[in-house]
Amino acid sequence: AERYKAANQRAVQLLEKCGTTQVEVDASGLLTYPIEKVDAGDQPDKKLKPLSVDEERFMRAFYEANVQEVCSAFEFPHKILATALQYFKRFYLQWLTCVYAACKIEENHVSAEEIGKGIKQDHHVILKYEMAVLQA
Repeated sequence: AERYKAANQRAVQLLEKCGTTQVEVDASGLLTYPIEKVDAGDQPDKKLKPLSVDEERFMRAFYEANVQEVCSAFEFPHKILATALQYFKRFYLQWLTCVYAACKIEENHVSAEEIGKGIKQDHHVILKYEMAVLQA
């Protein structure tokens, strides 16, 4: 618990010092910066509020449950569930991308379209961060 608090505090300090930059990953894996950097001192009323440790823990638990639900719905083996959860915990990217990447890594081919259709999500959202997960 103390490690999370310390990491959260460092993240808050970095946000205050450096501001934020929105980054997107296109289908080829290239990074793009669609919005200019927002400095911490600029527009104080529009500053992003960092998550507290409890808020982060709640969000992590919520999305971990979503990963488990999707893996159960598709009847994936436990190995895929474990891999997907490890990706999610390591990268905190889109949780569906972690499930999709886990299927690829564990050699259980399911297309992004199938996953998206199964849970009524656009498959482009799944593919958007795939390269970032697989390259890491």
